[in-house]
Amino acid sequence: MEHEPVTCRLCDAPRIRCLGAIPDSDYFAGRVLQYPIGGGHLWRCDSCQSMFRHPVLPSSAYLRLYADGAEDEWHADCGRQDLAIIRRVIAEKPRPSGVLDVGCGAGDFLLTLPANMAGYGVEPSVAASTAARERGVSILAPTLDDLPPKAAFDVITIIDVIEHVADPGALLDAALPHLSPGGILIIATGDAGNALWRRVFRSRFWYSSFPEHITFPSLNYFHIWHESKGLHAPTAEKLKYRRLPLWKAAIYFASQVVYLASPSLLNRVGHCADWLRRAPNPRRRFFSPGAPGVFTDHQIVTIRSLP
Repeated sequence: MEHEPVTCRLCDAPRIRCLGAIPDSDYFAGRVLQYPIGGGHLWRCDSCQSMFRHPVLPSSAYLRLYADGAEDEWHADCGRQDLAIIRRVIAEKPRPSGVLDVGCGAGDFLLTLPANMAGYGVEPSVAASTAARERGVSILAPTLDDLPPKAAFDVITIIDVIEHVADPGALLDAALPHLSPGGILIIATGDAGNALWRRVFRSRFWYSSFPEHITFPSLNYFHIWHESKGLHAPTAEKLKYRRLPLWKAAIYFASQVVYLASPSLLNRVGHCADWLRRAPNPRRRFFSPGAPGVFTDHQIVTIRSLP
């Protein structure tokens, strides 16, 4: 294997091991790509228990892909378990006046918050940020690095975002200066500690199959990050991504098993499905399973700053 990583991309520890090759993909942020993105390999760190994809594209390439992404790719649908929990955490805060949602998409989550909470968004996708503004959401900047230095918020949410960045510590470091004293940082992402993922499905788990997903921090990683920041220790809640009817969960599980056995077989199934529904061109050549809600494979990490 060429260009193997020698240390963990998250904690820089040398004890890492490969969990297998990730199949290539030509579907990114709701768009079919002209050329596929190489899947690389999935690696796990024995020190921080996080996982990561290697190799990955340069950050500038990912920003261009997200900027061209579909505006409706990530919806805050009513069946999502994580959003209900996050709304509860925010409601428990005595003075949640300002909420910043990092990677807010078209503003779906912010629009579900009570009217007395001022909601703001950061979003790199041009189409999604335009849609959010048309819906009345205040988009402050494409990324955290573009925010005014003195902008501060009682709550900062990073929902389905941290798995999209190569350096999660840099993202958290960029968010922290904008967190008010006594504020809450809430991160929702995949759970790298899930045993089925790391022991059974490994590099062919549905969550790590998406080319947008490149980094999978563990709860242990968040503990390591917070130690030098003067913050309360992180707490986490493990959950299924969304509620599913039994028939749909069975279909999702079957697609995950097929993908484990033969990604090329899942591709053939996907091609047949596109032909039957007369999907418009360009059509995908590579398919991966979507199994949100089948496994308890997500976590909500809450980190509170000192007053």
